[in-house]
Amino acid sequence: MNNLVKKLHENEKKIMKALENKGTATVQELEIETGLVKDAIEKALLWAKVKDVVKIKEEISEFVELTKEGLEYFKDGLPERNLITVISRGEKSIEKLRKLVKNFSIGLVWVKGNGWVEIKEGSLEITDKGKNILNKKTEEEKIITTLASGRRSSNEFDYKIVTNLEKRGLIKKKIETKKYVSLTDLGRKILPEVKIKEEIGQLTPEIIISKRWKVIPIRPYDTSLPAAGIYPGKKHYMTQLIEYIRQIWLEMGFKEMTGPILEVSFWNFDALYQPQYHPARDLADTFYMKTPEKGMLPDEKIVNAVQATHEYGWTCNSTGWQYKWDPEFAKKCILRTHTTSLSARTLATLRNAELPAKFFSVGRCFRNETLDWKHLAEFYQTDGIVVGEDVTFRHLLGYLSRYFTKLGFSKARFRPSYFPYTEMSVEIEVLHPVQKKWLELGGAGIFRPEVVKPLLGKDVPVLAWGPGFERLVMVNYNIQDIREVYWNDLKQLREAKIWTG
Repeated sequence: MNNLVKKLHENEKKIMKALENKGTATVQELEIETGLVKDAIEKALLWAKVKDVVKIKEEISEFVELTKEGLEYFKDGLPERNLITVISRGEKSIEKLRKLVKNFSIGLVWVKGNGWVEIKEGSLEITDKGKNILNKKTEEEKIITTLASGRRSSNEFDYKIVTNLEKRGLIKKKIETKKYVSLTDLGRKILPEVKIKEEIGQLTPEIIISKRWKVIPIRPYDTSLPAAGIYPGKKHYMTQLIEYIRQIWLEMGFKEMTGPILEVSFWNFDALYQPQYHPARDLADTFYMKTPEKGMLPDEKIVNAVQATHEYGWTCNSTGWQYKWDPEFAKKCILRTHTTSLSARTLATLRNAELPAKFFSVGRCFRNETLDWKHLAEFYQTDGIVVGEDVTFRHLLGYLSRYFTKLGFSKARFRPSYFPYTEMSVEIEVLHPVQKKWLELGGAGIFRPEVVKPLLGKDVPVLAWGPGFERLVMVNYNIQDIREVYWNDLKQLREAKIWTG
């Protein structure tokens, strides 16, 4: 108990002494009794409450008062009242009423909505309901009149009418919290030992030089007290993850691929052996550009090889897709639907002397998705390819297992799947170490000869993958709606942990 008294701040002691004979006091009363400003009292009350020497009871009250516009309407009358009054005197022409009545448009909305008038051939005809309101105040007018003399509790009025007046900007609500402070049993128990005397709360050069600290006691710091949160400057968690993923691939000896977001269909679809009639190429799935509508195709040799592969299989020991390939359709500009288009571009530029080779990319992709809690029209993907005569499917699984282990997912599993441009193909799933559930992250496989040979000039094994990672962010940051990943919510960004893998 003696230790507790020593930890009390001077302001806490002043508050306790002020409460000794009062029993209960408001913050305003404590300001008078202690001579402290409100902020100092609020801070001291927080400390004292944590130490269980005072208790605080809060009463929350809601008040309403007129806005500046509301005061003007009190003086000049509501627009609907002024309009119905002029109409009752015989003027019905909308054109003339517009000139006679201030805020005519607002008044017209309300007299029509209230059923006070009917519009007939450019005139306003007053209804029986409108006639009945001429000699009595509406509930809105009664509230405005009452509030003209000062604010009142919102409980005095009809909630629906108050809400409508608030929407019209005629009244505004104010919330007031009144605090009632009293001593706890512990506070009263230690009160006789509480003495207000000078003590040093913070050492300064002057105190040290003058040696006042030798004669004036130094108040011990209480490290258990709550402190204001400190939020260090940091990058957005998506940026942190992107940089971390980039570092993983670089450490594994991969080179980075970069390329355009605005892509021609050739690299996004045709070079990846996706037929031109494939559903994924519809407007419902892909963003096609109006400007520029079309782009340029690559070297004629590559284009001819891709065309032959689509039409009859070329020299890939395949029958192809058995349709007439259209080079004009391949020129259409789109927002890339995956970063695998960069893998196709890279294969087309590789020379034999550069093999074996490993490449990766991290970039934005776009699909014409309906936005909901798990779908976005824009997302990130990391692609990778390994090109070499001796690479196998086991190497593919090894690279992916290593990648996810570095991301913090030691358990990964691969399910057989199908993709138009890979064979064998797998779906990737990882087990979240905390949530204990499997997350599906994307596909991988070995590029088909129909993809590799037209671009590279020969059939060489090419391992390929393209998992996304927004779902990792959602689970790690406890985000339930994928749209929240890109919200500019300052509270969320401040409290988000730093990505550590």
